[in-house]
Amino acid sequence: MNNTISDWNQADHIGIYTRQLKDNPLYYHRDSNMWIAYSYEYCRALLLSDEAHVPEQVIPENSGLSAKARLLITKLARVSNDGQHEASRQAAMLIHQKIFQVDVSKLMESLLNSANAGSSFDFVETVAKRLPILTILRGLGITGEDEAYISANLPALTRVMLPAKTAEDIGLINAVVDRIYDIAEKCVIAQNCSSEQENVALITCNLIGLFIQCYDGGRGLLCNALLNLAALLDGHHLNTMDDSVFKKLVTETLRLNPPVHNTRRVIVNDISLGGETLKAGETVLIVLAAANIDPAVFHDPLRFDINRPNNDQHLTFGLGGHNCIAKYLSIGIAADTCKFLTCNYQNMCIPQQEFSYEPQLNVRLVRRLMLSIR
Repeated sequence: MNNTISDWNQADHIGIYTRQLKDNPLYYHRDSNMWIAYSYEYCRALLLSDEAHVPEQVIPENSGLSAKARLLITKLARVSNDGQHEASRQAAMLIHQKIFQVDVSKLMESLLNSANAGSSFDFVETVAKRLPILTILRGLGITGEDEAYISANLPALTRVMLPAKTAEDIGLINAVVDRIYDIAEKCVIAQNCSSEQENVALITCNLIGLFIQCYDGGRGLLCNALLNLAALLDGHHLNTMDDSVFKKLVTETLRLNPPVHNTRRVIVNDISLGGETLKAGETVLIVLAAANIDPAVFHDPLRFDINRPNNDQHLTFGLGGHNCIAKYLSIGIAADTCKFLTCNYQNMCIPQQEFSYEPQLNVRLVRRLMLSIR
């Protein structure tokens, strides 16, 4: 019986997670030469451990990446550790605090109108890929041609996070990274984040990191929240005057249907966990989505329940020094989107019966999501 996932379109991920939680909450997968942690207890311990580091990208001298692309990779908080991570995280938090609140309902109206979205449209292309980045850009005062350029070229830029890059990837990255860097740097200077050039560069790189993070994580959360909203509205009434209803819906979505399913760590000093010794140099896959349905923590874990008392204990955003800085922003965007759709359309349904998914294995992202509204 296959207990690993190589294709979201083929794998029964819930079945695999449930089985592994019961039989192998922590085990060494010899084919991939790494440990895999499924249980909430072990995932949480690894996320909080100082002996488990985020894998850092090694940039070969002949990589072909431009100077700005190499700078970006070395300065990002999400792929750094120890002192560099602390400095990068502070930079990321500084620029994140500069984002002012944007009216998501107005952005939604604009997106639906500009795309000529009729009674039925692809939510992924029309909204999910565009709303998160537009919310961030508008919240920082980036508009006009600069906004359009970043929005259009963000898919190419996200390839900078690939651990192994093809010649095509490198060409696409190099073609857009310099201008996006210049736009982000201009924003950082305008926001008076720092007067020191070294700090400006660090903040700029982590602002771009926020752009990249919102593309996959943001659209995944929007799509999964919409799927749960449509199911919840089928025969039920939601109190649209209560904003907490939508935030609870998004939070339970993050627990049961997260966009990010796993993350990796490299052991830097031996760790004893679950009666096993994880040795320095070994890699561990932390299956966050499995931990989120661990019955030792969540009662009746496969039931979607927005009133679950501890649904905010999910691990989707991580823990410790690498927990997601933009988590509240992400929840807010998704909750406001769900409220907009519920309040403005009497009938909303998803006519699709089957879905196909992107090839990335750390995130589970639907390619196309048709939404009917009227």
